[in-house]
Amino acid sequence: MNGVRALNVCRERAASYLVSQVYEVENEFYWRHSPTHDPVLRPSHLLYGTWAGTLASVLLGADAGFNFTKKLRIANALNKFQQSDGAFIMPEVSVADRQGHDDEYFRFHCTNYALGALRALHQPSRHGLAFAHSFFTEQQLREWLSRRDLSRPWMEGNNIVNLASFYAVLFQDGQEWAGKRLLEMAEWHDANQNPQTGFWHSHLERDLDSLRYAMAGAAHNLHLYYFLNRDVPRPEQIIDSCLRLGYMGIRSACIDIDLVDILVNCRRYNYRRGRIDFILKRYIVELLQLQNSDGGFCDTYVTPEALYGLTTPAGESLMWATWFRLSTIAMIACALVPEERVRWTFRNTLGSCYCNVGYAVRGSAGFDSDRDPWDVPTAVKVWLSTRREGRFFRQRMTWLARERLSGR
Repeated sequence: MNGVRALNVCRERAASYLVSQVYEVENEFYWRHSPTHDPVLRPSHLLYGTWAGTLASVLLGADAGFNFTKKLRIANALNKFQQSDGAFIMPEVSVADRQGHDDEYFRFHCTNYALGALRALHQPSRHGLAFAHSFFTEQQLREWLSRRDLSRPWMEGNNIVNLASFYAVLFQDGQEWAGKRLLEMAEWHDANQNPQTGFWHSHLERDLDSLRYAMAGAAHNLHLYYFLNRDVPRPEQIIDSCLRLGYMGIRSACIDIDLVDILVNCRRYNYRRGRIDFILKRYIVELLQLQNSDGGFCDTYVTPEALYGLTTPAGESLMWATWFRLSTIAMIACALVPEERVRWTFRNTLGSCYCNVGYAVRGSAGFDSDRDPWDVPTAVKVWLSTRREGRFFRQRMTWLARERLSGR
């Protein structure tokens, strides 16, 4: 099967998965978190499923078939989780089930994705973002930024891109002050970038695990530059750091899209592009191999997925992971195949799965059309699959041993 055909099959199967996970209640239209998600027992996880189902539908162009009533019902479903101060939450999730996330992180996280889904459908939220006025002045922003703990770059990268996303939404809605805060955030990034790695973290990451976490955080920080159409500072150091990690094979949906996101956007600098493309091709080959029989995708493929108190069996498709994996495939396809750039519609708000395609492909027009992006030999595809299954097996055995030792 050639590459274009494989992409088409992937899209068709994913669209079927989205349809299979629909859950309707009167004037509300939801998507479930996973096939085994019981919406009655775990209603809060409908928020997770619905923002992901919405954004995956938009990505594939399936929303073209949504009439006004359906869009309104999706908006009703999402807005059910919004508080009067504008923040979205999962009300039944206890503090103990928040996986160590504090209240600000949790509220920012839920609000970013839910608001992003509403904006993608051009639907209004029920309330304005009143909570964002706690970050109204330059001084308030600078004090907040001064409290970022850059020894936790992945966590803080999420915090920063979430606040940047709220500023961007407010700016697009005519709030000039929010645009000024975005520019000040960019200046803070310019001043606080690690000159050796190009990432935003507090110390030199000497081991690959630490570098990986710094990379995952930076993938979120960099969205600010893409949105503002600003050149990223020290692109060569960023690329070198990513390529130092090399092709890591399929890991989590988050780590995979973070590395791909950076490499796709930094291709425009024409630095080590051959090596970048080598890695991108391997990602798309393996991701297309890993689509589940129901058309969805997993997060890690190895262990059960625990998300805010809800555990999903290993190997089961997840709505958010399906959206993340499809977005990863779409970014690579758009980078390598000019014709693909009109077939995918990424979220238009900052955060995971955001892609300003015009920014990412600038400088590469005419460069990619003379090469075959699917020129990965069959033997390499088989080798990638075999190596992956061996690694997954070792990880499963390690996890099972730890479970038995812990008595669970």
